[in-house]
Amino acid sequence: MTYFPLMLDLRDRPVLLIAGGPETGAKLGALLEAQAKVTVLAEARDADRWRLADLAAEGRIRLIPRGYREGDLEGFYLVVSHPRDKAIHPQVRAEAERRRVFLVAVDDPENATAILPAVVRRGELVLALSTSGAAPALAVRLKERLQHLLGPEYGELVAYLRALRPKVAAIPSFEERRRLWYRLVDLALEELDRDPEGGLAKAQERVEEALREVAPWIR
Repeated sequence: MTYFPLMLDLRDRPVLLIAGGPETGAKLGALLEAQAKVTVLAEARDADRWRLADLAAEGRIRLIPRGYREGDLEGFYLVVSHPRDKAIHPQVRAEAERRRVFLVAVDDPENATAILPAVVRRGELVLALSTSGAAPALAVRLKERLQHLLGPEYGELVAYLRALRPKVAAIPSFEERRRLWYRLVDLALEELDRDPEGGLAKAQERVEEALREVAPWIR
């Protein structure tokens, strides 16, 4: 199967989590980090395990203390299903198809219409790795390798380049802007490759020099 990779903005969007599986806490944490409006379906034993009642009392989630029922998917932007018993997934999938809602059926790619990748985050830099559901453990191991290769300085570089965007946008020609961006990024990566811990300051110096060469009127 060939998946179309996509980053979703879930801020304030209604998302349903069908809870109970061993990674419920991790899935819920990721949804809350994305600032989604999360409703959780969870039986009492699962609600206790992940302190779901406390999160509901704090206003961080909406908790429905029971398992899945037909009709529960109405009005949601995305559904993440990780129940104790995956036998409900065909029914959940059928409802998701009728309502045209994407379904992440955790550890059950046959019933999923979307899958969650392994993710490396460095500030605004986000790398998502997927094996299309074939070998999730491999995606995790590759994620761990990338975490060693890409330190926090790469997140700082993204923040610095974001701050440069208004300056580069002042250059009228699209082609000139495109060439300049690649030049600036290449210079910065060259310095980070040379000195991962202290290279960011030198990278910023070289980037500023290159920008002044191309557009000396920009401050």
